[in-house]
Amino acid sequence: MRIKAIYGLIAGVILISWIGNFWYYESNKLPSPGFLRHYVEMMAIPFSPIELLYVANNDDERKPVNVQIDELPELRFDPLQVHQELRRQTIYVLRGYIQEDAMTERTAKEPLRLRTATVYYNDGSVRDEEIGEIVVYREAWPLDTSVDSPIAMMSSGNSSGNEGFSTVKAERPVRLEGVASALLDRLGAAFQYEIETDSSGAELSEGQSVKLSYRFRLSQEDRMNVYRLLLKETFVEPNGEKYEYTVFANYLPYPSESEMRAYVREERRGGE
Repeated sequence: MRIKAIYGLIAGVILISWIGNFWYYESNKLPSPGFLRHYVEMMAIPFSPIELLYVANNDDERKPVNVQIDELPELRFDPLQVHQELRRQTIYVLRGYIQEDAMTERTAKEPLRLRTATVYYNDGSVRDEEIGEIVVYREAWPLDTSVDSPIAMMSSGNSSGNEGFSTVKAERPVRLEGVASALLDRLGAAFQYEIETDSSGAELSEGQSVKLSYRFRLSQEDRMNVYRLLLKETFVEPNGEKYEYTVFANYLPYPSESEMRAYVREERRGGE
């Protein structure tokens, strides 16, 4: 009887351990795969890029193979690639770009604001998926190549600390009128930028430079989003002519294991 009791106790311990491991494994799985939230600006000109990130459990078999946006038929996507592999989840990326030979002549139009995309999956299913908000600027095409900009790029860079900079110089006298992006209000204090000039103010003489530095200061929740800002510096010549120079500020999530577990917990909580 004692031996049977011991075997029963061992079997019970094994069963409890197995149940605990199964519960832990299941509790760290996403309730369903899906796209991260994207807050992105892009220009509808050739080779303008976009990256859509999709996160799934490692044992999920269904994966996206293509994306179509009806309002932007010239947007093409490359095959799915791995962005980051973690212990229980994988983040995939679909890289898209504007294909020049698919573009047609157009006048300048109001920006598009895209919140959904048609996604094709490897199991043959097609779904309209929420992707966040993509702001697409549609300038006249073909572009006016006769424009003689008074601004020239000097240097730019970014770091793994989610910071970056861009420096331009004036080819002739201009005034820096301001910096704008459609996403600045959404980000608020989570995105900071500052301007440094060689001059004592916004007026630049020939050869003087402007440096724009930026940094993302994202909360734990926002660090799982994708951001791409087009910071448009507006310069005005003495005759009133305006020119824009665009600085790209990008953020792609590379979560740690603990950050992914926190994301999974939030997704599971939202799905309850």
